[in-house]
Amino acid sequence: MPLLTEPPIRSLRDRDQQDQPDLDFDLVRLTDYEPIDHPGHPKGLHWFCSYHLEADKTLEYLSSGEALGRLRRQFGE
Repeated sequence: MPLLTEPPIRSLRDRDQQDQPDLDFDLVRLTDYEPIDHPGHPKGLHWFCSYHLEADKTLEYLSSGEALGRLRRQFGE
C-alpha cells in the first residue's frame, strides 16, 4: 500500500481525531478501490470511525457513493 497522505478523517462526517480524540479509525476498501503506486489516497479507500465501522464493513461490496449514501440514510448524517 502506498504512503497515505489523507489523515484519518471520517468519510461519513468530516470529523477527525482532533474533534473526537477518543475515536479509533480504520480503513474500509470498497468496490471502486483503485490502487496507486505513489503517495496519495486511493479512490474507494475510506476512513471510518469505530462508531460506524461494523456497518461500514458490511457494505464492502458496494461502490463509495452507494455505501456512503446507505450509511447517511441509516445514521441520518
